[in-house]
Amino acid sequence: MKRILILLLLSATIISIAAPSFSVARKKGFQFSTSIGLGVGFPLAPDEFEENWDPSFGAILDVAVQRSLLEMSVSFDYNFFLSNGIDPDDANILTIFLNLKIKPIAKTSVRPYILIGGGYYRFWIVDANVLENTTGYQGGAGVELDISKTQRLFIDAKQVIGRTRSQYVNSTGENTSHVAVRMGLTFVF
Repeated sequence: MKRILILLLLSATIISIAAPSFSVARKKGFQFSTSIGLGVGFPLAPDEFEENWDPSFGAILDVAVQRSLLEMSVSFDYNFFLSNGIDPDDANILTIFLNLKIKPIAKTSVRPYILIGGGYYRFWIVDANVLENTTGYQGGAGVELDISKTQRLFIDAKQVIGRTRSQYVNSTGENTSHVAVRMGLTFVF
């Protein structure tokens, strides 16, 4: 919970510092937004990860700039996978990715999009002293629904893959993979 609050405070700080430049950028065709959301994650691979951990709780914070049909964002996405009886217990995944969203329908109240991205991937299990800092990537799709001129509801699903090699969870050398489903609000500036 502390991590989520820190991410929200960081987002609010960035927005308040950059607020004076938003009106200038908007005139030039740029649109800024911040998204916050909650959801679940489902472990996919390797087999040890899928068999030993249950679906996760997750949260996302996303800061984006859009021009026309393309949106670039930086997302902070955290998943907390509960162990299903094994010792040690819970697994954590934090990603900080640079993303590209392509929104084929730009001027409607319902906007589907596709998402690709990559960047920093951190996998850790506290009780086992397992920690991997590596790279990862993701791909998925979602939809935004207008609530008002400055707020949108979003829901998306994406497959997230980390290039982990920890022998504790990954005896086959396979990448760690999970599906993250998120739902939340986007605030447009």
